[in-house]
Amino acid sequence: MSRSGRQSVASFLKVRSLGTFGFLVALAFYVAWPLYAGYEIKSSLDTHNVEVLNTRVDFPSVRLSLKPAVSAQVDKVISDALRRAGTLGGAFGDQLKGQVMPRIVDAVLNAFVTPEMLIRIHASGKSFKEALDGIVLERTSKAQGLGGLMIVPTDQSEGARSQIEDIAGKLGIDTSKVFGGAVRKDTDAAAHEPVAEVLPAKGSEKPKYGIGNIKHFSFNGPLGLSVGVARDAAAKKPELTADLSFVDGSWKLTGLVPEM
Repeated sequence: MSRSGRQSVASFLKVRSLGTFGFLVALAFYVAWPLYAGYEIKSSLDTHNVEVLNTRVDFPSVRLSLKPAVSAQVDKVISDALRRAGTLGGAFGDQLKGQVMPRIVDAVLNAFVTPEMLIRIHASGKSFKEALDGIVLERTSKAQGLGGLMIVPTDQSEGARSQIEDIAGKLGIDTSKVFGGAVRKDTDAAAHEPVAEVLPAKGSEKPKYGIGNIKHFSFNGPLGLSVGVARDAAAKKPELTADLSFVDGSWKLTGLVPEM
């Protein structure tokens, strides 16, 4: 073989070796490392290891990712409660929701997205959405006495009227001005109260996850992955989408989006 031929073969083998090395590096970075991060999260939930969860979960980012789903569910619960109050509730619905919804949403997110709560959800055997719905109902019923409004009859009785006026009073709203008053600054008590026992400490047998539980996998930018999972391997759609991102030199859970 000529000298130039030997150089061509050597160059080809070098490029091929570099390509194989690059493929292995990409495989380790985008598959093996995220899988290990997921394994650590699962193990920390099983062993109630709060310290590891704090290193593998970006809780502020997860709260932000859940805000649209929580806002939609809180809006639904409050709208249903106002509907039960009849036309009086409907007339003041937008003003009332505008006053209480942001604080209820923040209260739900602060209570729900914590290491301890994720551990409780995992131990309960409930789905993520079931647990979220329970916390939304619990926090909404506490906020500004809305629990009473949720059970008033659907008519124009004095009970319904007095209940709405009572809630408005707690908010510092002047009903004579069609709920146009200011909101008191000290009405966030629900956000600081302990979480009610909406989840049992122990529940049904926890599902076992495998490849069949993954319903979709995609890239979310150059340093992000999106994984849709379902507890039932036979399900056609994911019930929860988890976002993993490479931040601070490691893969972390940065988003959770339940199917609503």
